[in-house]
Amino acid sequence: MTNTAENAPDLDSDGLSATPEGDGPEADVQSAGGDDTQTQAPRQNREARYRVERNEARAERDALAQRVERLLTREAERLAAKNLANPADLLTLGGVTVQDLLDEDGDVDPEKVDAVIAEILGTRPGLAKNSPAFDPTQGLSGGGHKPQASWDALMK
Repeated sequence: MTNTAENAPDLDSDGLSATPEGDGPEADVQSAGGDDTQTQAPRQNREARYRVERNEARAERDALAQRVERLLTREAERLAAKNLANPADLLTLGGVTVQDLLDEDGDVDPEKVDAVIAEILGTRPGLAKNSPAFDPTQGLSGGGHKPQASWDALMK
């Protein structure tokens, strides 16, 4: 009886064979015949190099996708900072993801952000950004005119 796990090809995350044809125990048996070993070695090296390049490209793609996701999140929070005291509340309390706030071009849609903010502030008005308080006692006084400088006032 043969073990099917030994004969099954290795699969990577995409479901593609991680070991190409000619890579494995069968290739060693075939190449042990003689002249094929010299032609098999460069082919295997080239395939191994392609696998490494593919894996590096996938890792770079994933890193770039995460970076774009962070940039879109920051843009949505920047737009939310106009009306929310804590801009992160847009995604945590809004019940939306960054993908929900994108337009057809993949950019953050300010109208969608404003709609989510209006919904949040409708249920929780305390989350709104506070306007700075006005203190009428500071600055110019509104009580009258400036006294006229004179020698008489100086001597008093």
